[in-house]
Formats: sequence, C-alpha cells, structure tokens
Amino acid sequence: MPSKCRFCNKKFESDSGLMMHFNDKHKPEKGSLGINEIKKPSISARTVLIAAAIACCGIPLLLIGLSSIGIFGFLAPHTSSGQAAYETSNATIGEVAPNIPITLANGTNVTLSSLRGHPVVLWFVATWCPSCQESESILANNGYYKEIHAKGALFVTVELYNDLGEPGPSISNFISQYDPGYILDKSWLLYGTSNLNATYSYDPKEYLEMYYVINSNGVIINTSSTGLLNNIGSVIQEV
Repeated sequence: MPSKCRFCNKKFESDSGLMMHFNDKHKPEKGSLGINEIKKPSISARTVLIAAAIACCGIPLLLIGLSSIGIFGFLAPHTSSGQAAYETSNATIGEVAPNIPITLANGTNVTLSSLRGHPVVLWFVATWCPSCQESESILANNGYYKEIHAKGALFVTVELYNDLGEPGPSISNFISQYDPGYILDKSWLLYGTSNLNATYSYDPKEYLEMYYVINSNGVIINTSSTGLLNNIGSVIQEV
C-alpha cells in the first residue's frame, strides 16, 4: 500500500521513499521523526469495525467489539517497533562512529566497535546500483584494496538495509559477480549487510552509496556520498 506524507500529502510507493522525502523537505522544520509520525494515518480495519458496529447495532455491539480487540490496548498510547527503529544516532565527522552490527557474507556477525585498533573504510552500497557495481569491480581488480590493506586498514562493504526497498542481488552474489577473486576468510576485506538502524545512522538521506573513513580509535575523519571510486586517492591517503 502506498505511503502518504502527513505534511504535504505526497504519495510514495515505499516507506524508504517517504523517509528520504521527509529528510529532504521537512526535517529542517519538523526535526527527526519516526516513520509512523511521518505517514498520514489511514483508516484501519479496527476503525472500520467500530464504525460498522455503531451504524448497524449501536453502542452495545460497539462495546463488545472494543472488548474483542482489546479496549485497553486501543485506548492506551503506544509506540510501534517500526517507529523506535528509526531513533538512532547520526554518524558525524569528529565523533565516534555509531556502533552497528554487521552480518557478514560468511554468516558470522561482527560489530563496528570490534574493529577498532585499525583504520576502517566503511562503504555502504545498494547492490543494484550500477555505479556501485562498477566501482566494486574496479576497486577489486585495479589494486586499490591491496593499497588500503598495505596501510593496515580494514575495508568493509555493507549492503544498505533491504537494498533501499529495491530488488538487487544479495551481498554474496554482488561479491561473486564483481569481485570473483574474493576469499571469504580475508580478515581485512569484509562484506556484509546492515539492519534498519545502521542504514539510517549512516545513510539517512538514502544515497545509493556512502562511505566513511574511520581512524583506529573509532572516530570518523571523513565521509562523502559523491562516490568512493571518485575519491579513492584521498581515502588511501587518509587511512
């Protein structure tokens, strides 16, 4: 079902599109809000049930209907799990990078904080993005990854949550197609997926790619959405 912005009534096919619109158009005025605060409320099945009860049988049936769907839960204020998922800290230059879980392509889990002690290049991508695919192939086959590794840094490529709502290859297929020589047990070159909190901490405007350079103490020293490959020379210098 399409989502509609409660502030301007514009329709979007996905929640991710609605969130990107809000961040661009309304966030400076409204501040940080969860997705359920941004959506225009729609008529729920519960509301339809209540209206039908009143129209057909009056108050007695309404009371029965309320009890069957949980009157106290209906009246009590609540916060949905979806809304809470968006309440995250933003990744900012000069501050410690928000700690996030990353599920690696080999099935293991790591946290960003566990990588401290090494500089980290953290690259968020949409696996269906043509520029991300091309960049991955060039980075892997033109020696750039090896240059970063030679400086003692780790390189972590992370698929944005749910590929920003668009169909795309899995992170494993992304690797096999654009970095066919990759070995899963390389400890310095990691591929994985992120959850919703991680995506909105590091890529709140839903750019198709976003990279961060993080020093060995876990502090962000640079970031850009203009393309990792376009800035690879400065990234290698910074690590």
